[in-house]
Amino acid sequence: MAVICKTADPEVLSDPATLEKDDPMILCRSCSHGITHQAFKILKENHFVHTFANPYGHVFEIGCFSNAPGCVKASFESEEFSWFKGYLWAVGTCAQCQNQLGWIFSSGQKTFYGLILDRLVFP
Repeated sequence: MAVICKTADPEVLSDPATLEKDDPMILCRSCSHGITHQAFKILKENHFVHTFANPYGHVFEIGCFSNAPGCVKASFESEEFSWFKGYLWAVGTCAQCQNQLGWIFSSGQKTFYGLILDRLVFP
């Protein structure tokens, strides 16, 4: 179980300021491109992991991250069927192989990444 550190944001599970260059990255399962770090895990609605179904009935288990430098926006933003109230979403893909990794959620100046856990390789 993750321990919440003393940070200014209660959603943050660890302090990204402690991220070191040699910290192993979380990788794209398809191409092994670096996507994000454990330090970027966050809680949304008091959970890191969420399970959702899209309008077509496909079920996804996602983890929430404050940053994912290896994931890029691959669609226009939409408010339809957003899993997080008040957030728009856009498809997020691997910057290297363009495999869909999840969604990028935004609301004003706030952005986070909901990444499909079985499309990632954790250290």
